[in-house]
Amino acid sequence: MTRLKPHPEILTEAQQAIWPEMKDMPDDFVLYGGTALALRLGHRISVDFDFFSKRGFTPDELERQIPFLKRAERIQSKTDTLVCLVDRGGFVKASFFGGLNMRRVADPDRVKGPGFFVASLLDAAATKIKVVQDRAEAKDYQDIAAILKAGLDLPAVLSAAKAVYGEPFNPFLSLKALSYFGDGDLSTLSDPIQSFLISEVRKVDIKKIPEISFLPGGLTPVGT
Repeated sequence: MTRLKPHPEILTEAQQAIWPEMKDMPDDFVLYGGTALALRLGHRISVDFDFFSKRGFTPDELERQIPFLKRAERIQSKTDTLVCLVDRGGFVKASFFGGLNMRRVADPDRVKGPGFFVASLLDAAATKIKVVQDRAEAKDYQDIAAILKAGLDLPAVLSAAKAVYGEPFNPFLSLKALSYFGDGDLSTLSDPIQSFLISEVRKVDIKKIPEISFLPGGLTPVGT
């Protein structure tokens, strides 16, 4: 398993303050979302930490396991969900979601420094290509543009999403979303990003999206 050399410049001062404390993150949690992508690609500031796990938990149990959550302000707290604001000279939102029946197509990497798991680029991309079906936020489209410019192609990302989510994932809905900028704050996307995404969508033959297999063990390798 490789060590990910992150882009620390994408972290806020408060995130940088909490960074060393994240060494206590349990191995069955994996960082996903915009911050996972930004740590890999360095393309934008991302202010939240979103951790996913196949293991179920109670908020009190998780707080005992992760020391930096002590005295954090709970925003959402229920079985398998804990969303907190951690104050380190500024607030950092840390979210934890458990009991997830997601799969992965590649192994996560340990990040240099605190050593917690960060989703592979392809797995993080798969979740992003799915989320544009559910919400219209410019940051997600910026992330997808950065992913494609980093070397992944859209058919590969769609294929990964099919493996991660199974039959419920419909590639057509993601392609349709990436071609329309009239909802939410999508009009704030630059013309070059909009044109780039439309161009990439037009290259896709939905009937020729390749099939790839998911790996055993859910979100993390077997044995972690």
